[in-house]
Amino acid sequence: MSTPPVPSLADALAELALRLDPAVSDTVLAVLHELVAASQAGHVCLPFAHRPERPALRASPLVCRPGGYAPLVLDEAGRLYLARHWYDEARLAERLAQLARDQWPVNEAALIPLLDALFPQTSPQPQPDRQKLAAALAARQRLLILSGGPGTGKTTTVVRLMAVLASLSSRPLVMAMAAPTGKAAARLSESVSAARDRLPVSDSVRRSLPATAQTLHRLIGLFPGAGRPRHHAGNPLPVDVLVIDEASMIDLSLMARTLDALPAHARLILLGDRDQLASVEAGAVLGDLCQRVAFRPETLAWLERVAGPLPALDATDTGRLTDAVMLLTHSHRFAAGSGIGEMARRVNEGDGAGVLDLLAHPPGDDIGWERALPLEVAWQAHAPYWAALAQGTDPAALAQALSRFMVLAAERREVAAFNRAIEARLEGDGHKRTDSDHYPGRPVMITENDYGVGLFNGDIGFVVQRPEGLRVAFADGPAWREIAPGRLPAHETVFAMTVHKSQGSEFDAVLLVLPETAGAQLDRALVYTALTRARRHFRVLGAPEVLRAAIETRPARFSGLADRLA
Repeated sequence: MSTPPVPSLADALAELALRLDPAVSDTVLAVLHELVAASQAGHVCLPFAHRPERPALRASPLVCRPGGYAPLVLDEAGRLYLARHWYDEARLAERLAQLARDQWPVNEAALIPLLDALFPQTSPQPQPDRQKLAAALAARQRLLILSGGPGTGKTTTVVRLMAVLASLSSRPLVMAMAAPTGKAAARLSESVSAARDRLPVSDSVRRSLPATAQTLHRLIGLFPGAGRPRHHAGNPLPVDVLVIDEASMIDLSLMARTLDALPAHARLILLGDRDQLASVEAGAVLGDLCQRVAFRPETLAWLERVAGPLPALDATDTGRLTDAVMLLTHSHRFAAGSGIGEMARRVNEGDGAGVLDLLAHPPGDDIGWERALPLEVAWQAHAPYWAALAQGTDPAALAQALSRFMVLAAERREVAAFNRAIEARLEGDGHKRTDSDHYPGRPVMITENDYGVGLFNGDIGFVVQRPEGLRVAFADGPAWREIAPGRLPAHETVFAMTVHKSQGSEFDAVLLVLPETAGAQLDRALVYTALTRARRHFRVLGAPEVLRAAIETRPARFSGLADRLA
């Protein structure tokens, strides 16, 4: 007996619409299908202000005004939402605005020497220090949004910032750190632990800083099948300070639920890169929050008094997130004259012609075009991995070797085809059996959260040979834990990965493989994200006209969040 096909979300909602309103028009049903498709593409809403369907939507009992009760919401600006997206967006905007309004009195006599000790000047003449200014802001308000590109010191800043908060507090603070994926949480834990030991603070302050980060889902208790998270407005998190890294990857729904779980007294610090790819799910929250960066004149005067000279900052008293957003602009990773750093700047400016000119006349050997076939390039570039594998299956050595090089692509099917080609060559060399997915040295990436096994989307492990058979090793702090291959949740081979999956990772060298033609998924945020995964070398394989079209395509995610906060 054949299994009946599973209806799509759009079909299921259309069936519900027909039950709620048997006289629903074809126009409204068509709009419903369009809205669902837009949501699955990452949009929170669709603009209908000037579309001919708007009168039909206003007349339908399936559509309500903001605050009403119906499956769809059409606001005064003509934005059409699925009701849950409208409520998530409205709730999130109000919570963020409330956090941004709240300020606490600060003991300046204690704050100034703390900032000077944790952010010492290295030049004879005092220079503006955005990291120090961010820490000062966090000392007197409950919300800080810190955005910056790779190497701008976001993690360094937040470790010192937490030390400032702990030192100023009259009682021990409960601090927590989280990130949207297990991989990002592990990197945050590693970075904070390394930086914490070097802080010029007392042992008691150092001990009060969090040692590990966890996924946001685990933090708030949002598990598959649960009606709502364990922590919410009625049962808030037991924290005084919450730090969330890689905020660009967080979708609207998860961010709204996280803010719901924040206690009324707690501080929130969001870290991320506003220019990176937005979340896979609906919303581009960090980008919306960073659209307007401005400070009240009195705030600037206070910052100058406690933290020294100021850079050029917008001094206006507008917007509900005024004073809450700080941009870090100086990259410590890419030196002056760096091709990667200059290319990143031109990509973010949408200067496609400038990027092509830079690739044609690079300032050094860190950027350029790749002309050979991707499989041959990758096979040669993965030489350190094959060498590590020849020495045995030590997971730490394999992890270090894999971080030397990675192939990135825009679409899953391109990545899957590339990984299959690598494995076919391994089969030809006799290293992989044709009747098994697993083989010694196979790198795997987890693609769904499994709280029972303790593995999360984005975690990378390595198949290792043991006397009892094959096992898969995953980093667990400084150690490795091993599980049987049969216990793995959904996973895939990862000699290549999508640009989306690469967020939160860094590699010595990156090869970006472009599709044959430009498409909806290819824009400047994708190119920028791929580019900034590279520490030392970046190469592009594809047609120059495709790369230029991508860079000149601005990411578009329909949302009302930025307007709510304007």
